[in-house]
Amino acid sequence: MLTKNTTACIAAIAALAGCATYQPTAGEPTAAAYTGPPITLREVHGAHTRPAIASTAHRSAIDFINARRAEVGLPAIARDSHVAAAAADHARYLDLNHSGTHDELAGNPGFTGVDVISRVRLHTPAYGASEVLAVYGGPRGVDSPIEEIFASPYHRGAIFFDWARAGEARVVGASAITVVDFADIAPALSDTQLVAYPYDGQRDAPIAWTDNEQPDPMGPNSGYQGQTLGFPITLSGGPSAHIELTTVDVRDGRGHRVRCHIAALTSADTARNTAICTPFEPLRPGVHYIVRATGRLTQRNFANAPFNLEWGFTTSVGKSGAAPILAQTTSK
Repeated sequence: MLTKNTTACIAAIAALAGCATYQPTAGEPTAAAYTGPPITLREVHGAHTRPAIASTAHRSAIDFINARRAEVGLPAIARDSHVAAAAADHARYLDLNHSGTHDELAGNPGFTGVDVISRVRLHTPAYGASEVLAVYGGPRGVDSPIEEIFASPYHRGAIFFDWARAGEARVVGASAITVVDFADIAPALSDTQLVAYPYDGQRDAPIAWTDNEQPDPMGPNSGYQGQTLGFPITLSGGPSAHIELTTVDVRDGRGHRVRCHIAALTSADTARNTAICTPFEPLRPGVHYIVRATGRLTQRNFANAPFNLEWGFTTSVGKSGAAPILAQTTSK
């Protein structure tokens, strides 16, 4: 548990079960060769599409989420006061119980529901729900918890998920708490589209990330927990996407290769729509990088569609260090 003086952040997400539904079973017949449309990157709109935000200190988490979604060509998630009420319920519970997870225990002060879908359904009908949250030790204002959540690659996949509506709440009491709840699906990506981040043409990509996410995209017992690595590169798909990376080649403008670790797929990945490759070292500021990724995409209506994608981005020349973040993901 975080103390009052710690600067670390806890982030949690309750992911909608079935985000990446394909899971081969023993004896399953080999799928026929894919003959459909090619797998492509969704056309990006870039930074000029970001909604106007007055200042970092006053922008909301949903503002930030929708700005990132607009950059990569995804529609905004609608604000919903009922979903926000569920987020406020959980933020109050976390504050009263000095907790930092998405689950609640019956009988504890402020209890309203054991999980996010239960809490959301207290306020509005919903067939799916998810949650991201950040808890900072000590009663202090927090300018960018959602930015730190977004930097964690599995959580980034949830933010790029096809959610229809969202609500947020902030509490500054025993801790500084931000909770964002999501509900229902509004399909945006076609089955043959993927979203890359950093995106093609981006000119302000972060250079580094602190590996405090659970499960660890570097692998269990990797030894990289708490270490500063390069900013994770992700490919995300729609609600039923299962993305398996075969190779990821990252090179700078001079052709020098950047070593990059592909996150292994495990049984837990049946609830994820995102594939990850994390550079072992921070990227260099103000440098253009080219990414070439190959792999296979499986959706509900086809399996093992090959892809060979290429895109480029330029890193920011400003400061990029984010506060340490501890992220947890569980399926609901």
